[in-house]
Amino acid sequence: MSYAGPTKPRAENAPSTAAAGSRAAAPRRPKGAFPVPDTRRADWQQMAVFGAGLAVGIALGAGIALLTAPQTGAETRADLRYGARRTTRALGRRSRNAWLDLRDELRGATAAISRRKARRAAERARREELAKESAT
Repeated sequence: MSYAGPTKPRAENAPSTAAAGSRAAAPRRPKGAFPVPDTRRADWQQMAVFGAGLAVGIALGAGIALLTAPQTGAETRADLRYGARRTTRALGRRSRNAWLDLRDELRGATAAISRRKARRAAERARREELAKESAT
């Protein structure tokens, strides 16, 4: 027996929609009674309202930021220039460091390959020497 969830009390006069012992059928809606929204199309009106709200918010934020700025425009521009130069220098150092790191990684990989080749050659020579000793 399976559990189908809690049962709702039925009115005594309500007609039964299903036969005894079978699953209850879902009530059918008449055609055209409830329009089904087309979810594949974009609602351009809602998108326009959102875009307008976003633009107004950006404009208000910029205006408030300009009115409440603690320094003059010249000082703000100087700070922005300083920050841009500092960021440019930091990015330049990082890119140089990345090339140096790549160089070190490649050198390390080359050394690891050389060590592996030398170890295999030594193992091969040891096997050949053991084979010669066992043959004599």
